[in-house]
Amino acid sequence: MVKRTLPPLKALRAFEAAARHANFTAAADELSITHSAVSQQIRLLEEYLDGPLFAREARGVVLLPHAREYFLEVQACLDRISTATQTVKSPHAPRILRVCTTPSLAMKWLIPRLADFQDWAPRVDVQLATVNSRFIEQADASNDVVVMRWPLQRAEHTCVRFLDDYLLPVASPRFIKKHGVKKPADCLGLPLLQVSGCMADWPHWFGLTGLAVPKQLPGPVFDHHFLSAQAAMNDLGIALAPWCLVEEDIQSGRLQPLFDQPRLTGAGLYALYKTENPVAETARRFVDWLGSAAAQKGGQT
Repeated sequence: MVKRTLPPLKALRAFEAAARHANFTAAADELSITHSAVSQQIRLLEEYLDGPLFAREARGVVLLPHAREYFLEVQACLDRISTATQTVKSPHAPRILRVCTTPSLAMKWLIPRLADFQDWAPRVDVQLATVNSRFIEQADASNDVVVMRWPLQRAEHTCVRFLDDYLLPVASPRFIKKHGVKKPADCLGLPLLQVSGCMADWPHWFGLTGLAVPKQLPGPVFDHHFLSAQAAMNDLGIALAPWCLVEEDIQSGRLQPLFDQPRLTGAGLYALYKTENPVAETARRFVDWLGSAAAQKGGQT
């Protein structure tokens, strides 16, 4: 039998709470112990690991760079223990599935379809969290499924592409009529709605049309694709949007594609899910459902 080398569980719980809150007092409140007890447990763990874990600051504490990965692993392991314990205590209780994605995908693609998943798997409760697309690769390791627009590899995870997608220019019918947009060259000089982190999309699209790309594109910049699409619906300009996010808006007439071609292809939706934890089978079923939902609606046309 392999002898495990493990630090004290109390010390790990104190470390996880302190790292998550970046504050010993908040960790103490959560664990119903004193501030000094948290400090003592952290010191115990640091002695066990032969090195400091936090940098002390005026307003709290900050994880040292080498401790960040350790925190994510400890957090994920404590979540697994919690899930496994709850399953044993209440075998018929709903299973919790932690899903993380970007705000745009949550609002425009996933949430409109979740009722179908609830009908398909009524004993699974989805806990949905969002993170900016620029930081999706750093999504908390405690998430069971991460849905994103590019592939990502992690140990003990599987990543699958479940939807093919493309980007196309869209605007409100009023905007198109007002500005007489009939060909790609007509877009030059009009407000081009851009998304931070995706600033190269418009230059790539103009490159496909054969037009010279302006050095500085006119138009506002938004944090998320769904914000740029909403701005386009409100006549603020032209958005270069993923088809999967604007399909229903196009069908309803709120948005209108400016041209059928060119399209920026190669994009897609990916699901990264755990394969080595108590909810691995539930995560796999959720990803299977994502594929069936994409096949019914929202793929390339």
